[in-house]
Amino acid sequence: MSSTASQAARLYASEHGRLARLIQRIVRNRATTEDLVHDSFVRLLDRLGAGAGISDKEAYLTRIAQNLAIDHRRREKELLSLDEAGLFEMADAAPTPETVLADRQALERTIVILAGMPERTRQAFEMHRLGEATLVEIGGAIGISTAHAGRLVMDGYRQLRDGLRTAGFD
Repeated sequence: MSSTASQAARLYASEHGRLARLIQRIVRNRATTEDLVHDSFVRLLDRLGAGAGISDKEAYLTRIAQNLAIDHRRREKELLSLDEAGLFEMADAAPTPETVLADRQALERTIVILAGMPERTRQAFEMHRLGEATLVEIGGAIGISTAHAGRLVMDGYRQLRDGLRTAGFD
């Protein structure tokens, strides 16, 4: 066995486990890790066979392994991004006829529930939910305290929630 080959064999025996742990943290796949560890040693042997004077073989091997793992991870992310983009292009953003029907029925039921609320509760609820008014503004507009406005708004939410649940809309 040549001195380069025996050096590489000793280096493989001493560095394999450390490189495998390093690469595994990056790629998170055992089979890929083993492939990249072997590729790292092959690249080192190619450089040594080409007569490259490498003073710190362990550091050089570590750099090769890190670069291979990072490159693999980047390619993997690019492929995932392309796959995801393809999935979104295939998806139809339009709601199904069943969804449209269910939404219309829920809206009709909401209008009925709102019409059945006491006047002040409905007014406070609509000002808060649709007009985005604060409780202070609601209280001032209706002529009630802020606390009472809060109770009316909460009562409106409860009545709407309970009415939709009773009708089968969760």
